Amino acid sequence: MKLFMANLLILGWAFFALFILYEIYDQFRYKRWLQKLETAPFPYEDIIKKLPLYECLDENLKKVLHFKILRFIEEKQFIGVDVEVDIEKKVIIAFYSCLPTIAYKYFCYPSLEYIYIYPHTIIKKHMENNGGIVNKAEFLISGESVGEAVVIAWNEAKREIFHYKKRNVIIHEFAHELDFEEGMIDGIPPIENREAFAKVSDKYFHMHKTKKFIDNYAFTNKAEFFAVVSEYYFLKPRLLKTEFPELFNEFKKVYKVDTTKCM
Repeated sequence: MKLFMANLLILGWAFFALFILYEIYDQFRYKRWLQKLETAPFPYEDIIKKLPLYECLDENLKKVLHFKILRFIEEKQFIGVDVEVDIEKKVIIAFYSCLPTIAYKYFCYPSLEYIYIYPHTIIKKHMENNGGIVNKAEFLISGESVGEAVVIAWNEAKREIFHYKKRNVIIHEFAHELDFEEGMIDGIPPIENREAFAKVSDKYFHMHKTKKFIDNYAFTNKAEFFAVVSEYYFLKPRLLKTEFPELFNEFKKVYKVDTTKCM
């Protein structure tokens, strides 16, 4: 019996050692793959060169973005719901999701696995309980972020891809994903000085003047404020910097790119 237990223990340790060796090998192989991807040719420039935000980047940032887009497309699973998922959709979604994290070369939304693409705005049903009275509510959404998955309504996204106004559903939903990286969507991204960011964000969230310039949807809650202001940071940075310089500077600390040079 003792010999059997000893052999079983040895076998267990052997399997454990093999598992560790496999994990080491798998990590090594993954790092080698990333290294090759960094120098791989980028075949999708004809798609993204139409985007003004791409053209304003210097050559070094363009190379970083190429790598991030290639990685994003390979690592995330795109699922079309009554819509064809072609390479153009993948590249454009990857572009707008990777652009806000361009300063973080090896960051690729580790919590995210799936991107669901719908052809049109989605009707979402919601049950509300008001003092024991249950009501069915319906509302329209152009996108949604739930940690491991992002939902994009392509008809909404398409209107915002080439014509920059104040909103971009892809940037918006991936701002939520960035916010989610610490496990809770609270309007404070994973940065070092969370307290300083939260203080400034809270100040403008409650400032009446902010509502004159920023879409009212931002004031739904702190998480939406972060996502909407992120859109403004990339699409209307000069307006944001002129009217709310303190807020602009806090978002610049998050994204580490001066977007006023682009738009």
